[in-house]
Amino acid sequence: MDSRTEVYRAVQASDAFQEIRRGYRAFVFPAGGAFLGWYLMYVAAQAVAPGVMRSQVAGPVNVAWLLGLLQFATTFLLTWLYARNARTKRDRAALSLRWDTQDQLR
Repeated sequence: MDSRTEVYRAVQASDAFQEIRRGYRAFVFPAGGAFLGWYLMYVAAQAVAPGVMRSQVAGPVNVAWLLGLLQFATTFLLTWLYARNARTKRDRAALSLRWDTQDQLR
């Protein structure tokens, strides 16, 4: 096994790397699950309650349009939350780990 491979395997096994991965999973899995559930609820509502989805909210905007537009808003909100979470909780630790790894590879 080459020395570079050993360095990367050691980094992967390190507590610092595992903590970064844990933080990533702690955000991504619940957020992804919630967003998938929200999307599937929208699709199911279209199939199960088309009359409700056709209900007018304001002018030509009905419930289906409103929920569809909220899907976009939710996507942007989730992207912003992910970027903020990464910046505040993982980026500094990941950068430090990266520099340590690069030093070991020299």
